[in-house]
Amino acid sequence: MLNLRRSFRPVSSLWSELFIGQSRSFADRNLGKPLTEPEYMRSFPDDGKSPFINFNKFMMMLDSDFSIKGIRRSIQNMIDIQQRKDQSLDTEKVEKLGADLNAAHSILKVGGRVQFTGLDKWIERQKDRIPLPTNRIDNLFLQVADLTKSTIQYEGLECLRGTSLRMLILKDCKKIDDFCLSRLYMVSDTLEFLDISGCLQVTDNGIGALQKLKNLKYLRMNDLPNAGNKSYISLLLQEENPDLSVLGVDLEAVEYMPDSFQEKPQTDFSFFKDKSSSAQQSQKQTDSEKT
Repeated sequence: MLNLRRSFRPVSSLWSELFIGQSRSFADRNLGKPLTEPEYMRSFPDDGKSPFINFNKFMMMLDSDFSIKGIRRSIQNMIDIQQRKDQSLDTEKVEKLGADLNAAHSILKVGGRVQFTGLDKWIERQKDRIPLPTNRIDNLFLQVADLTKSTIQYEGLECLRGTSLRMLILKDCKKIDDFCLSRLYMVSDTLEFLDISGCLQVTDNGIGALQKLKNLKYLRMNDLPNAGNKSYISLLLQEENPDLSVLGVDLEAVEYMPDSFQEKPQTDFSFFKDKSSSAQQSQKQTDSEKT
């Protein structure tokens, strides 16, 4: 495969020399100033019909990583992109079902289970069927959402906005990171219990963002290898919220607090504000290019 790639590079260069002049004149006349791109892609109109576009796609395919790891990575990127699309909030469905029932539908779709106020029975997906009403029901309030080992991502947490959720379990969720925890401010008025144990992408910054949850009473965070200072941050969270009990952290073993933690945490929440910012856009662009 490596020899095949090398053999096509001279063809790409020759192709560019033959047609780049004509394409630039076409672009200047019809498309404006050409963009900075590889020579064999520059200024060709992407109408999906031009033979140049098909050739460019073919050349990009040759530059792809066809190793086993590369193929697995590309497949996983495709799956992640599709999951983000599927988990995006459907505003029409929210208006039809209401915030709580719509959130329950979304949670079951990603592999979670829910409980409603006044009902002690877990409701979970049964193969391809979701055993939930398809019309709005008054006085139906979401109380518990268990998303253990689910595929929930940043986009999927948007469904929690406007709900009456009191207990949220995110145990062993591979896609939960600091950005996701910063988004939980949407349920800060109602959330009382949060479990983020086993979320390997969570760091000290994500735990610090939980200071926005003023009504939180219980926080469980076992097995967070990337949060090396969770004990000290837990003490600071309890200073902000005296009613908070932190589970999974031995606070009595903390003999002293480093000087860097003496002051109240000055978390830069602009870092978390919106994942659709430049960081998210660049990541999505990278994912689309890899696929």
